Amino acid sequence: MKKWFLFLFCVLGVTLYNITIKADSNYKAFEELNLESGSLLKDYSSSDFKKHYKKVEKRKFYGWRTNQVNTDIKVTYKTETLFSYYNDGLSKIEYTYEQKKKNTKTRSLSSTGSIGVSVSGSKDKFKGGLDSQLKLTDTDSSSDLIEEDYKLKVSIEPGTMLNLYIYGEGLISNGVAANYLFWIRTTKGGYEIFTVTTQYYRLEMVRI
Repeated sequence: MKKWFLFLFCVLGVTLYNITIKADSNYKAFEELNLESGSLLKDYSSSDFKKHYKKVEKRKFYGWRTNQVNTDIKVTYKTETLFSYYNDGLSKIEYTYEQKKKNTKTRSLSSTGSIGVSVSGSKDKFKGGLDSQLKLTDTDSSSDLIEEDYKLKVSIEPGTMLNLYIYGEGLISNGVAANYLFWIRTTKGGYEIFTVTTQYYRLEMVRI
């Protein structure tokens, strides 16, 4: 029985690993988000901002000055637990899980200070032309809204908890920027760009 259980776990793990999806990039709502290095914009201290702002304080006639602090930092994340099922009985349970998933935006933006973000459908944009300064394109921000159906059949052994969640990898870039018009600073703040690179279902079976 133990060998069969182990075999089933391995087969399901491989199968789910290869179901790649493009899902919502709302990283602020993720259950877990781990950075390889650097820090998120929300974790900048007041002294960090003060230090980084010095790089954008030189006034100019027109346009943006930017100081990118972190560039394409690799991150791993766990977006949400789709379900968690515990078998506290004496016999195994056959369980079927079904889900409909839509592809949505693969890039999210956030900001601080007076830098604004506009959201239109599946696209985020920085206001005031900061997108152009940072060389962000619309083609990187969203995917077609295609509905996909998934059905999964599993056997849950007694004393075992089955967890299904979405695991992914992405890139984080952030920094500070200031915009000038006739040598007058009109906008100043922090910006952050999160981009999904890969995402898939992950199955986890835990003995309790």
